[in-house]
Amino acid sequence: MVQRRITGNPLDEKVPFLYAAMNKPTQQVIDQVRTVRECAGLWRRDDCTFIRFEGNDVASWLQSQTSNDVLRLSSGDGHANARLDRKGRLQAHFTLHRWEDEYWLLIERQQAPALLEQLDAHLFLEDVRMEDAGDSLVQVAIQGPRTRAFLASLLDTSAGIASDQLPNRMYGCHPLELMGIQVLAFRLSRTGEDGVVLVVQSDDANALTEGLHKRLREFGGCMVGTEAREILRIEAGLPQFGVDMDATNRIPETTLEREAISYEKGCYLGQEVVAKLRAYSSVKQALVGLVLDDGNAPPALDTPLYVNGRQAGIAKSGVFSPTLGAPVCLVYLDRDHRTPGERLGFALQPEGPVRSGRVVVLPFHEPQDPQKRARSLYHRALEVFEQDAEDTDTAAIELLKEAVLVAPEFEDAYEALGVILNRHHRVDEAIHYMKILERLNPDSVMVHTNLSVFYVAKGMIEEAEEEKAKAAVLQMKAARDANQAEQMAAAERERIRQEAAERIRMFGEVLEIDPEDALATFGMGMAFVQLGEYEKALPFLDRATRVQKDYSVAFLNLGKCQEYLDRKAEAIEAYRAGIRAAGRKGDLMPMREMERRLKALGGTESESARADT
Repeated sequence: MVQRRITGNPLDEKVPFLYAAMNKPTQQVIDQVRTVRECAGLWRRDDCTFIRFEGNDVASWLQSQTSNDVLRLSSGDGHANARLDRKGRLQAHFTLHRWEDEYWLLIERQQAPALLEQLDAHLFLEDVRMEDAGDSLVQVAIQGPRTRAFLASLLDTSAGIASDQLPNRMYGCHPLELMGIQVLAFRLSRTGEDGVVLVVQSDDANALTEGLHKRLREFGGCMVGTEAREILRIEAGLPQFGVDMDATNRIPETTLEREAISYEKGCYLGQEVVAKLRAYSSVKQALVGLVLDDGNAPPALDTPLYVNGRQAGIAKSGVFSPTLGAPVCLVYLDRDHRTPGERLGFALQPEGPVRSGRVVVLPFHEPQDPQKRARSLYHRALEVFEQDAEDTDTAAIELLKEAVLVAPEFEDAYEALGVILNRHHRVDEAIHYMKILERLNPDSVMVHTNLSVFYVAKGMIEEAEEEKAKAAVLQMKAARDANQAEQMAAAERERIRQEAAERIRMFGEVLEIDPEDALATFGMGMAFVQLGEYEKALPFLDRATRVQKDYSVAFLNLGKCQEYLDRKAEAIEAYRAGIRAAGRKGDLMPMREMERRLKALGGTESESARADT
């Protein structure tokens, strides 16, 4: 049963804005972007809808109809997903989430009718029911690095702790009560930052939005307008269906392949084409970013880009990026012109004036790693705690609560939080967080040591003695396990040494006969890598790239060795050469890995600096 309540095309309202947004944004828009990047912002997702799937066959049926692995989802989990046609072309993209026996799909309204029609056409005898909620449900987005801390300020009460109610994993989902209103919370990023999308009954939507807005202003956040949302989307490298991609694009041409494709699952529509592209070829064009040098507006949507009179790509969404301080745009470029870090000289007409920009791997903006941010919060909390001799300052508690919300598996933060809560005589909360840590690490001695102390504080002597005994047992077990682990590690090191020595002997014999054997040369280098002798590995890996100029895996490992030896410039050079080689050959996996490592090394920034000098 499919209920369609979608009318009109929201995209029609957006296209004029895409052109208007080419001008430098106002200060108000820049402030909204900065607030989302630093704190949190709020808006209604009126362009999206909610589709519910249920029935005895729903999981296996969705597994056959979509590109990601539906059967691996546990209740409360989700993922990015897509539907393709037989030629691997993108028909729709969305997020899919499981809660108990139901599956929930969040998708742009303009994509929903075609998707429902296609799915309905492939529904035969299966027990599957699907329903588009239409206008009966409303989505509210909160995006920014402090989103979860903001929600915790509303959820943390004597009756409940936010960390128990908010979804911890990206794409996770969880029902909760927020400001007295029942909502479904989905952990989703629509800006590159952390964030949630709340799904609420339409009758409660205005009250929820207004209440959240009032509290968010007090927290330092803001409402986010259409123009700022578009800038945030493009800075995050998120292509929009119907604008940056459509049903003519094969999914590997877009950035969606990174998260929406499972290469391990069984058959689905379009799988054969996607698998062949991954294994044997590369797409002729792929979506990348272009940071423009001249400060002028990006090319208009769908403008061809010419290099030396020949079309090399096509421009898509573009804006002035306040975060980068430069105009940027999403562009499809051919194999010869999409190497990250390289300058692209292009014209908008075959014989037109030449502009230039730097090619980058999307996204343009990458937020701080959650683990690093959580550790920063943790260290700030410890500094506050050390200066609070009277145990009156609760700032350390709030910092640690935010740390475990940002990184829900950060064990040190839970332990510190429990200790400080106990010092503030908030023993029940301290016990609660120790119990979470116990679930994360059942073998933690400190969990039971701390629980023993906390139970004593509550006068629960029997429970305290039980926890003390558990700690003693774990200490003895840890000592025994550590000894066994060292013995096993020593045996493994010896096995690796012997195996590498045998490979060096074998490849050495081959190279005596044929010094130009690329496989043996590469194998010799990797044997030294296995031994951790990176200096000895370098000449062999370098020679392999010279003997076989498209040996992309050799370039990748050459760059890694340079990284291990702390030779950043040489690593960047190896990755750039390897990306060009992989692009020509179509080795997508090593190319993606080299792109990631190049970006982490700041290779694009180094290229920019060199060009400027």
